Amino acid sequence: MSTRGLYGFIEDGEYTATYKHSDSYPSGLGLDFWIACRDGHLLGYGMFDNGSENSIDFIKDSLFCEWAYFYDIDNKIFEIWKGFQREPDPTNPFGQEKSDNAYYPCKRIYRGKINSLSEKVFVDRNEFDSFIVSYNRDMQINKIIEK
Repeated sequence: MSTRGLYGFIEDGEYTATYKHSDSYPSGLGLDFWIACRDGHLLGYGMFDNGSENSIDFIKDSLFCEWAYFYDIDNKIFEIWKGFQREPDPTNPFGQEKSDNAYYPCKRIYRGKINSLSEKVFVDRNEFDSFIVSYNRDMQINKIIEK
């Protein structure tokens, strides 16, 4: 089976995405796209190079969209989104609507400066899981402090 996903860019708060049929897991597309964004080698990641249109709606069905990665070039922010969401996220910009197969849109599990990530995070599954858990814990603490 293929690991389907998206990669794309954020400009003025708007998401655009290109569909990727396979190898969209973190150590595949995630790592490749992160390196390209970090190093500024985005030519191969031009939007819709293959004649396709914006595939952003694919993120709304997280049974099929397993991973998504976005880069905000102006702010140097990298985002990681994960599929298989069984619960709605009230902060999700893609909505809280359940798809026909009972899954909600992918959930953003990371949003931060591109240089906060390392290659090891993408390559080592344990490192990835630990990084994401730590990031989300810190975000929860920050929300409590802000209140």
